[in-house]
Amino acid sequence: MEEATHLVRMDCPHEEATERIGEIVAEMVERPACIALEGGLGAGKTRLARGLARGLGLDPEIISSPTFVIHIEHLGRHDDSACLSHLDAYRMRGVDELEAIGFDELLEDDRRLVAIEWASRIEEALPESRIEIRLDHRDPQTRGLTLLDLRDDPKGRLRLREALEARAGAWSTTLGGVRTCPTCGKTCEDPEARPFCSSRCRLVDLQAWFGNEYAISRPLDASDFLDD
Repeated sequence: MEEATHLVRMDCPHEEATERIGEIVAEMVERPACIALEGGLGAGKTRLARGLARGLGLDPEIISSPTFVIHIEHLGRHDDSACLSHLDAYRMRGVDELEAIGFDELLEDDRRLVAIEWASRIEEALPESRIEIRLDHRDPQTRGLTLLDLRDDPKGRLRLREALEARAGAWSTTLGGVRTCPTCGKTCEDPEARPFCSSRCRLVDLQAWFGNEYAISRPLDASDFLDD
């Protein structure tokens, strides 16, 4: 398979988009899987890890950077549930520290997705079959995302690439059509919620009407009630 099928480049227009990419990856990859995350401070690595958790059926709100403890394990409710090992190699002094957390065993657990922030610091210990994701700042909201899929699974690589490109295309179409939420200004991805981005923003707008925060600019006349 051509190298191009291993590589995906796209822009995430807001934080929720970064999280959605993580969710798609977790939903589509076969476990066990290793996700190597790279990017500067504040680039969105932990936000993407929250998406991974959501895609595994875990609560994304419990995900935080494991910098000071190296490894945080998030288990499902049942013995056979998917689980997430969230590692941060930023403060690691070497790969020897991985032995203490049973790193090799984590990679062999078929329930588990292993996500590693600052993974390049322990590159020699990473499995050859992995997905590398790099996030870069484009502007205060937008992140550039580069995904390199090194799994020995041509069909799986193609499915993941197509899913990500479809999502990127949806974002581009939405932005090109200037479809932004009038409540929060974010991109409107859910067609059922438009012109808002979510049911929450629709409710906020409705409450503003009830609270007399909006006003009709002129008196109504009979023509306002006629169909075009």
